[in-house]
Amino acid sequence: MSYWHSKPMTFRQMPTPFTRADLAARKITTYSLQHDPRYVQIVHGVWIDRTEDVVAPTPVWAEFDWVRAATQLRGFRLRRPDVAGTLWTAARLYGLPTPNRIQDRNLHVAGDTACTRVTMREVILHRHRLLKQIDFFDLPLVTVPHLLIELGSHLSLLELVQFSDAAVSNRFGGPKTTVESLQVELTTRRQVRNRELITEAFSLTRLTVDSPRETWLRLWFIDNGFPEPVVHPRVRSRIKNVVLQPDLGYPELKLAIEYEGDHHRSSPGQFNRDIERRQLLEAEGWTVLRVTKKTNMATFGRLVTAHMSTRG
Repeated sequence: MSYWHSKPMTFRQMPTPFTRADLAARKITTYSLQHDPRYVQIVHGVWIDRTEDVVAPTPVWAEFDWVRAATQLRGFRLRRPDVAGTLWTAARLYGLPTPNRIQDRNLHVAGDTACTRVTMREVILHRHRLLKQIDFFDLPLVTVPHLLIELGSHLSLLELVQFSDAAVSNRFGGPKTTVESLQVELTTRRQVRNRELITEAFSLTRLTVDSPRETWLRLWFIDNGFPEPVVHPRVRSRIKNVVLQPDLGYPELKLAIEYEGDHHRSSPGQFNRDIERRQLLEAEGWTVLRVTKKTNMATFGRLVTAHMSTRG
């Protein structure tokens, strides 16, 4: 199954991996391969030409790390065409929010139970009785539902919800799956590690979440005993005749909560849009509370309680 043909894409320069079998066609001598710095070995027995100028389809959001991981996976498949990208390799190629604490840059690949073991450095093989994969920009990757089940053994509840929120959102050319597909993948598997954690994470997955920090903020409300806020409640502005959608909110209380990352202050255009949106919300009788990474959440919690008691 191919995912990407209907998705926004661009073309970027990417090296084409090759093996010793390609040397004659490329007119490369063994001596040059070993001593010319233009040739770089990316996995054992596979090289790239750093000066090569070849374009290939990539997601519009792809940057250096994506190109690196994609090239490494394509190169390894010249040696082992029976595998697909999985775990952190697949997560980065899909554009899913790998936590900063994960510094693992190994190439993670998946094969079925008949797949012979891999002995190469920096390549880790994961075997599965049933391997589900798709074509993602000419890269074989395990499906997103399959991937999220595997990640359940490596992530906290918050991190897994951040992954699943991102997977069903429009971010990075998504959605890449649906909540229903996640649930089906979980219920049809007989053996699942951390099933309870994954079940809870999928039950907390919501559509249209814009960032991992918004997921964190929504779960903060739940963890601190507040009702779960609505993601992007729709508020009609009569002044401008537009629909406003704050990050989170309680429509019955006309209480909006916005998470403001650093770009909200560093971008003049974003800063001005934030001011206008707040003014338009307030004109409709809404109160807007803001959260940043430096907010004292204990004080914020008391502030939310005060607003709820006043408006409830």
